[in-house]
Amino acid sequence: MRVSQEFPFQLLLSLMLVLSMQSASNLHAQDVRVQATLDTTAIRIGEQTALRLNVEHSRGVQVRFPMPQDSLSPNIEIVSRSAVDSTDEQGRAVQRQIYTLTSFTDGLHDIPALTVQYRKPNDTALYSIQTPILTLTVQGVPVDTTNRQIRDIKPPMAVERTFAEIAPYLLIALGVIAAIAGGVYWWRKRKPVVGEEVRPSVPSLPPYQVAMEELERLEKERLWQAGDAKEYHTRLADIVRVYVERSYNVTTLEATSDEILAQFRMVAAPTGSLEMLRFVLKTADMVKFARYEALPDENDRSMKLAKEFVTITTLKPETQENITLG
Repeated sequence: MRVSQEFPFQLLLSLMLVLSMQSASNLHAQDVRVQATLDTTAIRIGEQTALRLNVEHSRGVQVRFPMPQDSLSPNIEIVSRSAVDSTDEQGRAVQRQIYTLTSFTDGLHDIPALTVQYRKPNDTALYSIQTPILTLTVQGVPVDTTNRQIRDIKPPMAVERTFAEIAPYLLIALGVIAAIAGGVYWWRKRKPVVGEEVRPSVPSLPPYQVAMEELERLEKERLWQAGDAKEYHTRLADIVRVYVERSYNVTTLEATSDEILAQFRMVAAPTGSLEMLRFVLKTADMVKFARYEALPDENDRSMKLAKEFVTITTLKPETQENITLG
């Protein structure tokens, strides 16, 4: 039989192709290496162990770690997951992540393979590599039933309270009682005796003098000339309100302008004073609430009428003249 001389050459080419493919496979495998280890492979129910995932790869490789949610399997729960830690060892990058695991079911449980995805430099393809499957042994709590019987949990025991525990509450109660008693005693002491004359407190200055001094001070501040007409009319109306309340025992500080005017009609006041009071209060209301821009002569007139109002309501009836609105 004649053997072709081309056979050794074809065999050599085939061998070289196999070696080339194996070399490429080894090179691909060396791009990324993964390792998963458990700190301990046996725990008791409810105890914890650490699953350490190490990924070693050459520089330039982009690695995507697995992102499990709350569990790795129906019987293996993830308590926490650390951030990815990166180091450089002998020219290769090493990335690490730690998963804290626990289980509440006894028996042998498989930890499934974790898939790590990565991309190589200048390559848009997405590759993946998996860790080996690990086994975790979860041991139950041994119960000695040879000499003892399993019984229900005992009910809570009654604990007697000591005086030291009750003392703070007694002190608080006594303090409250003492405060109430002191308040009642003070109220009875300040309450006037029936038939005893109660003298009202007399202010240090009469209402007329206080009002005129405050009006003079407000006029010198020149608020409306500086563009603050709202503050000017607000303070002007408040001065007149306080004067009316102190002079005529009319409630003004918590009343509207209409309510003040209605009460003022019922008092014995000089002729023309009601119109003066109406102009001062109404102008202030328009400036404060309706954004009314009063004219300069209206600002001056409010001050003038406020002073005349205080003056004529302070004069004695026999000295009052026929004063008209300015």
